[in-house]
Amino acid sequence: MKKENPKSMKSHSYAKQFIREELIKIRKGLSNSRKKQAAYNAYLQLSKKLNTYKNILSFYSIKTEINIDLLNQDLFKKHKLLLPKIEDTGLSSHKITKFEFIRSAFGTLEPHPKFSNPIALEKVDCILVPALGFDCLRHRIGYGRGHYDQLLEKLQKDHLKPYTMGIGFQEQLCIKPLPIEKHDITLNELLLF
Repeated sequence: MKKENPKSMKSHSYAKQFIREELIKIRKGLSNSRKKQAAYNAYLQLSKKLNTYKNILSFYSIKTEINIDLLNQDLFKKHKLLLPKIEDTGLSSHKITKFEFIRSAFGTLEPHPKFSNPIALEKVDCILVPALGFDCLRHRIGYGRGHYDQLLEKLQKDHLKPYTMGIGFQEQLCIKPLPIEKHDITLNELLLF
């Protein structure tokens, strides 16, 4: 197997870091009215689109990510909401029994242990995937911690095929293809609002 050139790996990571910084600026620059309109459109479209799925692994909106709280509340009422928890082995999925959360060591929200139950990945039939940016080939670039990369890679390795949707703002779509690595998994669909 051909080894990657350390110089090209270094320039690859610099390119990714530059893209991340640009995408963070773009999201920070969105007006409140733009964010609210996108959140509302996401709720309207996704609440209909997700009707056929039983167990949906959603996400908590953090920092300047698109706000999908309304959608999560709707999925919770329909007993379809699963939310991720960061574990040593990557992300695990949890069925929410009460809409209460705690802060993780990373500062993000995660399921409260008293009001959630772990659910095997085999039972997940749809995953809503956040990111800093996406490209037209349905690749994503995250914050660099690799949580979703590990999850998507594990699903592929275990031959599990939940439907994956990249969720975000239209402004997060990169015109040029993102730099990808061998572990990067293509999403099934992008839904940008």
